[in-house]
Amino acid sequence: MNDSPDAGGSSRAGRRRVSVPVAAVVAILALEALALVGIAIGYAAQLGQPGPVGLPGRLFLLAVMLGAAAWQGWVGWSFAGGKAWTRAAIVVWQIFQIILAVPLISPANDGMTAAFGWALLVPAAAGILLVFSGSTMRHLAATEKLRRE
Repeated sequence: MNDSPDAGGSSRAGRRRVSVPVAAVVAILALEALALVGIAIGYAAQLGQPGPVGLPGRLFLLAVMLGAAAWQGWVGWSFAGGKAWTRAAIVVWQIFQIILAVPLISPANDGMTAAFGWALLVPAAAGILLVFSGSTMRHLAATEKLRRE
């Protein structure tokens, strides 16, 4: 950001408006992070239940879920800030979600499982498409250009 007085006399002169595709990608990432936190909370509530994995394994999985949610939130924040490295992180996460979603939308699954699969698939596909849109590419390129100057 450029807060110098010669930048138009306002500290807002250095700020850019965020385009709809950029805002949509940030919203998708935020919702995915919040959903993962919700899943982790539900998982934590069941830690005392018997199951095939011992408590240390369950605690590790809970830590992985919370770490992934924090990472997703950080990627969204950094993407909004125009950091170009976030494009790769976003694409990898969305592809991972698509890989998980495709078997769930099989006609052999019940309605809830298929609905969960679609809830994973649609935002992931939208995220991949939007992250390569023209305005998103300009958002990342403009920020990288400002950093080099």
